[in-house]
Amino acid sequence: MNLIDRFNSFAADFEACIVDDRWDRLEKHFAENATYWNVGGSDPKIKGRHSIIKFLKNDVSSNDRKFDSRRLQAITEPTVVGDKLSRNWRCTYKLSGAPDLVVEGEARYIFEGELIQSMEEEITPAAMERYLAWMDNYASRLGD
Repeated sequence: MNLIDRFNSFAADFEACIVDDRWDRLEKHFAENATYWNVGGSDPKIKGRHSIIKFLKNDVSSNDRKFDSRRLQAITEPTVVGDKLSRNWRCTYKLSGAPDLVVEGEARYIFEGELIQSMEEEITPAAMERYLAWMDNYASRLGD
């Protein structure tokens, strides 16, 4: 399986986890000692397969699931250089009574064999500004 196929398999499994909350399916995609970098986030570095999966699950529960819907789309095709893959993305969150929240960023992966060794997510500075402004105005509508 090439890098793009491995990435697409991971991405499909991640989206399935959001629907059915069966996060254990992601274990097969990460190396035991994998690292997740949340560039600019409050938890900038997560180390270890199980810690990464726990972080992703908690992030979806505390953010994505509070919206009425979310739509993730690729802005660019994946770019592969050696064992590295990157892709730009856009996620649109919808909440009744509020304008759409549109967040863009880049995901970068380093693979070791069949497994993700490093995963890095970085929101663009403009998207971070929009996110913070949206939260200032509408976060109270998200509930607990």
